[in-house]
Amino acid sequence: METPIAQRGRDLIRRGAFARLWWSQAISSLGDWVNLFANFALATRLAGGGRGATIAVLVPLVGRIVPGLFFGFLGGLIADRWSRKTTMIVSDFGRAVLVLGLLFVRSYIQLFLLILIIEVFALIRQPAREAVVPTLVKRHHLLAVNGLNLAAMYGTAPVGSLIFAILAESGRSLPDIFFVSGPVGLAFLFDCLTFLVSGAMVVSIPIRAPKAAEERAAGKIQTTPWADVVDGMKYVFSAGPVRRLMLGMSAGLFGGGALFVLGQPFSEQVLRGGESGYGILVTALGVGVGLGMLGVTVFASIDTQREPLFGFSLFIAGVAIGFAAFSDVVWSAAGWAFVAGIGTGVAYVTGFTHLHASVSDEVRGRTFAAVYTFSRTALLVSFALAGVGAAAMAGVFPGELRSGVRAVMLLGGVVVAASGLAVLLGARWWGSRHLDEEKLQRISEAADSITWMRGARPREDE
Repeated sequence: METPIAQRGRDLIRRGAFARLWWSQAISSLGDWVNLFANFALATRLAGGGRGATIAVLVPLVGRIVPGLFFGFLGGLIADRWSRKTTMIVSDFGRAVLVLGLLFVRSYIQLFLLILIIEVFALIRQPAREAVVPTLVKRHHLLAVNGLNLAAMYGTAPVGSLIFAILAESGRSLPDIFFVSGPVGLAFLFDCLTFLVSGAMVVSIPIRAPKAAEERAAGKIQTTPWADVVDGMKYVFSAGPVRRLMLGMSAGLFGGGALFVLGQPFSEQVLRGGESGYGILVTALGVGVGLGMLGVTVFASIDTQREPLFGFSLFIAGVAIGFAAFSDVVWSAAGWAFVAGIGTGVAYVTGFTHLHASVSDEVRGRTFAAVYTFSRTALLVSFALAGVGAAAMAGVFPGELRSGVRAVMLLGGVVVAASGLAVLLGARWWGSRHLDEEKLQRISEAADSITWMRGARPREDE
């Protein structure tokens, strides 16, 4: 039986302002995935094959991760000081132009710099988009909305892979497009088109500038960008729920990152499953994440306690990673990876929903920028330390933990589970002090009524 949240989620992407924003995100994400696979292909071609091709794929990956460490707060600052609609439009059209520049790439340096700049534009768009979401839908629809948003971001990955494969096959007979091969050039042109379509859709969405931006334009507020950054960081670390969710997400990615880095050696060296075993593990994890997101979107209710559910989901994911570390066969490890994926998917949806519902509009852009920055940093540090840690811990512990890969995976699971427990303990103390969801919904509806009576436009709920 379809729940009201599932039904509402289906209706939300059919009509109204949020529907256009969602389709814009889905189309843009689809282009991003196609672009990523095309970047891998271009990097491999620049390497000329051989062992260099294996290392070459790190160029697009590092180019995507590094900007988040240095430019993440920039996106949040812009989202809270400037028109969020203009920010998203400039980001989409800017990336459309920059992607065309990839057609002229002839070296790793050129590829890295272009990917880095494209990612900076993406980082600028992301907080603006997250800040806009709660202004377009009612509070009690945020759970369904975030399930849809995350599905648009990550659910388009297999579709993007399929489209790239089709473009690569159909483009084999094409000549080189400027300095890249026909198939890769075709993928870049497709990506450019998706950004143009996404930007055009955002143009049609009625989005008001943040109140602080309007007051700043009228001369009522005169703060420096640096002061706004400092105020945003003070808020993020002083607001208990925001701090717990941000640190919980970061710790979860730090611990879970080991599973991605060590998945290949875990399959080949420990489970003796070879490359196919690694594919099974990744598939099980991905399916689990998808089902977790879908499940919480379909079965959760308006009264769901989001923060405790977030902490419990992280705890389950950590325990599952720990059990996977002790598995002896691929299918056992895949089963635990599936459970870890479910926990991760539920945590993502509930975490983002709680931030959307808890953070005020004035600092929402900076809050999400902080979450993305800390999460990316934790993931990058995990990637860097996992392999080194596995080598260092080899033979240190007795029994099955003599394998450094098992030891690091177990440690990663412990970190994820501990972060979930920390959130649960904090949420129990915090939960007794706050209004329940039904009261928050009534307050929100009353505020919308007052806004309407004053002559301003209420949030769309179509």
